[in-house]
Amino acid sequence: MQIRWKDLVKIPNLLSLYRLILGLIFPFLWKLEIQDKILLILIGTAILSDTFDGNIARIFHQKTDLGKILDPLADKVFINMLFVLLYLNKNISLSFLSIILARDIAILSGATLLYFKYPDQVKFSPTYLGKTCTVFQLIFLFLYFVHLFINPLNDLLISIFSQLVIFFTLLSGFHYAFLFWKSFTKSPIR
Repeated sequence: MQIRWKDLVKIPNLLSLYRLILGLIFPFLWKLEIQDKILLILIGTAILSDTFDGNIARIFHQKTDLGKILDPLADKVFINMLFVLLYLNKNISLSFLSIILARDIAILSGATLLYFKYPDQVKFSPTYLGKTCTVFQLIFLFLYFVHLFINPLNDLLISIFSQLVIFFTLLSGFHYAFLFWKSFTKSPIR
């Protein structure tokens, strides 16, 4: 893996960096009580940036090692920050937040251990379940912010999406755990 800082100015990486920075400053914007519609627009642009960064990288051949780290890091920071804010605002339960955070901490820990154990062999790629989980988490966050601050949505819709988020979060977490376990036990390096 070769990280080149000049790759930071490539459009996919700038989009990921935008999402990362937004995840870091969002609590301050929330605390400053920035207009709800502006917060929703920022969430929407972050979701769009997540959609476009990977597609632009593939279409315009701008995949980089920096992007392979920056994109998932930006996703984790942005998504987890919004879930933490919802929890602190008493909009979601601690068990809901714990499922989200536990999965991401487990994935980060597993990936870090694999990288340090087999630095030349490990190729990190998101799985389809991981991508599906991220999509459902982002859709839920957008809908929930609309529900809370713009226009109340049907409670059944919110409940269905929250259950889908929990389902895909757990499913993808177990899938990543299985993949990490397989990598640890079947690597040719001992």
